[in-house]
Amino acid sequence: MKKTAANFTLATFFSLFLSPAFPTWGQSVQTLQLIEGAKKEGRLLWYTALNINDATMLTKRFEQKYPFIKTEMLRLGGNELLTKILLETQAGAFRADAIEAVGSSGHILKKRGLLEKYVSAEATAYPASMKDPDGTWVSFFINTHVLVYNTNLVKREDLPRKYEELINPKWNNKIALRDDDFDNFGMMLRVMGREPGLNFMRRLADQGVVLRNGATLATQGIASGEIPMGMNLYGTRAEEFKKKGAPVNWVPMEFVLATLEPLSVAARAPHPNAARLFYDFLLSKEAQVLMRERNRIPSRPDVLPDPPELTRGLRLIGTDLALAEESEQIAKEFYTIFRVR
Repeated sequence: MKKTAANFTLATFFSLFLSPAFPTWGQSVQTLQLIEGAKKEGRLLWYTALNINDATMLTKRFEQKYPFIKTEMLRLGGNELLTKILLETQAGAFRADAIEAVGSSGHILKKRGLLEKYVSAEATAYPASMKDPDGTWVSFFINTHVLVYNTNLVKREDLPRKYEELINPKWNNKIALRDDDFDNFGMMLRVMGREPGLNFMRRLADQGVVLRNGATLATQGIASGEIPMGMNLYGTRAEEFKKKGAPVNWVPMEFVLATLEPLSVAARAPHPNAARLFYDFLLSKEAQVLMRERNRIPSRPDVLPDPPELTRGLRLIGTDLALAEESEQIAKEFYTIFRVR
C-alpha cells in the first residue's frame, strides 16, 4: 500500500509538472499564460526607433523562441516615429502592440495615455533610475554622452575634463556639436543651474563651434581630422571607430549625461499577450546581452557594456523625460545661442 501511494504521489506530481498550466523550468505561470494567449493572437506589431539591423536581429531571436508569433516592425527615426504615432492616434488608426521610443518621446506618449502600465518580472532587475515609477516603461538601453577627440590632434594630457575647461581660446572653432542636441542642452541647464548653464553655452558659442547633423557625422569629422574634438557625443560610437582603427578616443566629463530609450507595451494593444511577451523578452538578460554585442549600453546592471569603462565609475545622469514639457523653449534657446551666432 505504501508503495502504491508513493507511486500515485509521484505520478500525480509528474502529470501536474507536464501539464500546460504548470510552469516548466525558467517559465513562470504568468509567462505560460502569456504564451497561451499569444498563440491565439499569432501576431505582433512593433514600432521602434532602433536601426533596422538591430531591430531585425531581436525580432528574429524572438520568433525563434516563440515561432507561433509573426512579428511585424515599423522603423522610423525618433522624431518621425513620435509624429506618426500621434497622427495615427488622432485618426483612430494606431495599432501598435509594443513601442521603443527615444528620450523625452516616452513622456509625451505616456501623457497622451498611449502606454500601458505593465510591470514585467524582468523589470525588477533594473534600477529605479531606468524605469517609470508608474510602470509604463523601462529604458531598453542608454546612450552616454562624452568628449570624443582625435588622438593625432589632441594629446590626452591636454584634454578638458570639466565642461568649463572647454572655454579656452585654443579650442576656438575646434569643438563639434550636434545641431539638434536639445535634450543634452536642456539637461546641462538642469545640472549646471539655468543661468550658469546658459552663460556657459553663450561663451561656448562665442568662441565658435562646428555644428554637425547627428552624432555619426560629428564623429566622422573627428576621425578624419577635420575637427579635433566633439562635446556630448556617443561613447559607443567612438568605440566603434576605435575598433576600426580610426584615431578616435573619448573621455568622460565631470558628469555624463545618459539618454534613456523607453520601451513600452502600447495601451489598448491589439495583441496584448504577444506584446507583453515581447516586452519581457527585450528586458531579459538574453536580449540585453544581444544588445551589448551590437555595441549598445544595456540598461540592465547585470549586463556590463563592452568595454565596461563606458559606464564604470562615471557620474551618470539620466535624461529627465519631462523635458518634453519644455521642448519648444529649449529648442528656441539652443537655436538662438548656436544658430544666430
